[in-house]
Amino acid sequence: MFQVDSYLMKPQCNVTDLRDVVNNPQNYFVEITDSTGLKEIYKNLDFQYLNGAICLKYYGESMLDMRYWDLVDQLWAYIMNLIDDVLHKGEGSVYFPDQPVKIILRVTSKELLHFSLEGSEITGFVLPKNDFLLALVQGAEQFFTCMTSTFSSVCDYSYELERIDRLKQELQ
Repeated sequence: MFQVDSYLMKPQCNVTDLRDVVNNPQNYFVEITDSTGLKEIYKNLDFQYLNGAICLKYYGESMLDMRYWDLVDQLWAYIMNLIDDVLHKGEGSVYFPDQPVKIILRVTSKELLHFSLEGSEITGFVLPKNDFLLALVQGAEQFFTCMTSTFSSVCDYSYELERIDRLKQELQ
C-alpha cells in the first residue's frame, strides 16, 4: 500500500533541473539501504548538512518525490514530531528544514487522515491513518538504522531510534 524510501544525495552534486532529478535519481542519490553505494560516498559526506530525499508512494502514486530533497535526517526528525502531534492533537504541520515546503496531517475520522504537501503546488491525499503513520515510522526507523549501522563512527541516532520505538508502541 505504502512505499517509503530514503536517499542521501551524492556529495558535490549540483541540481540544476528538477525534472532530471526525478527522471534520473541514480545520478544524484544513493538509496539508504545501498551500503556499498553509501560507503563510496562516505568520505565526502558532510554529516552536519546531510542532503537527501524521502519518497512516499501510495499504491504507486507519488506523494513526495526527489524534487523535495532537503536535510534528510532533520526532515525525518521533523516528521516524527508531526506523527507525535497527530497522535496527541489530531493534527500537525511541519516545514522542511531548508525550504518553504509544508507537510500537513489532519485526522478526519477514526480511520482516516488528510495528508497535504504545500510547495510550488499543493497536493492532498486521504489515507488510512494507522497504516500511513506506521509506514512513516518504519521509514524513519529504516533510515536511522541504516545510517547508524553504516556510519556509526560519525553519527549517533540513538535518541531518534528510542523515539521511534515509543511511537511504534503508541501505534499498536
